[in-house]
Amino acid sequence: MKLHAVANSALRGVLPFQGALRRLKRRLRPYRDDPANSDYCLTQGLEQIEALRAAGVAIEGSDVLEFGSGWVPIIPLVFALAGARRVILTDVARLMDEHTTERAKEVIAGRIHDVATVLRQTADELWLRLRTPFTPSYLVPWDAETHPTKSVDIVISRAVLEHVPAETIRHFLGQFHRILRPNGAMCHVIDNSDHWQHRDRSLSRVDFLRYEDNGWRWRVAQVNEQSFQNRLRHSDYRRMLAEAGFTIAGEVGTPDARCLVDLQDLKLARRFQGRDMDDLAILESLFVARKL
Repeated sequence: MKLHAVANSALRGVLPFQGALRRLKRRLRPYRDDPANSDYCLTQGLEQIEALRAAGVAIEGSDVLEFGSGWVPIIPLVFALAGARRVILTDVARLMDEHTTERAKEVIAGRIHDVATVLRQTADELWLRLRTPFTPSYLVPWDAETHPTKSVDIVISRAVLEHVPAETIRHFLGQFHRILRPNGAMCHVIDNSDHWQHRDRSLSRVDFLRYEDNGWRWRVAQVNEQSFQNRLRHSDYRRMLAEAGFTIAGEVGTPDARCLVDLQDLKLARRFQGRDMDDLAILESLFVARKL
């Protein structure tokens, strides 16, 4: 982490009226996504569809809840196209609008044949469905504790859990278990890499594992809630899922070869010393978990 980047992030985190400033900015200029990230988001959404099907989970006719929907509803739209009966979007703040929904359709249309292959439909069928309105339930801010019990079949998230403190994840997993119907399933994609490296490619993708939790630099870096990273590893999520009463029906987590080399020279924080290097080097996790 470069000091100037940490300082800028912390300053943004303490600015007042951030919600009002965001709304004003959106009125002046529509949200602009990163095309590469949106394309990768679509890829991961299709991977979630395939992983759930491989675990015996039916998408067609299901009620799907997305945890932390963000800006562009690419993945929930894919689930709707796959035959979900109802799609529920949740977040702490309202970020989506008509513009970002249309952008999601553009991203999918740009890879219509890839999507058609995974969804087992024809491209012509998908074109027709993309032209119809996408009308999910958008719950903002979402209160998990008041969500009806046994009301959804599938819970999904993508690049969300790594931004949530461990104890809060345990709370939400308990709520997911409650709101899922019997034999319900979850599919979570988690980015375990150092998000500071996304802005500074000179860093190792596991560089953040060298900072102590109580060190001043890491504490300042966490001031901005949008920059928060829990640094949990693949095995930590697997354990928490089991503790919450879920059984793992599928998982993907491959150690990154470059990070295994980096870890040989990286001076790890005490929290990560003595841990399995393969586990530390997993940069992306995908879990399919079933309600017992």
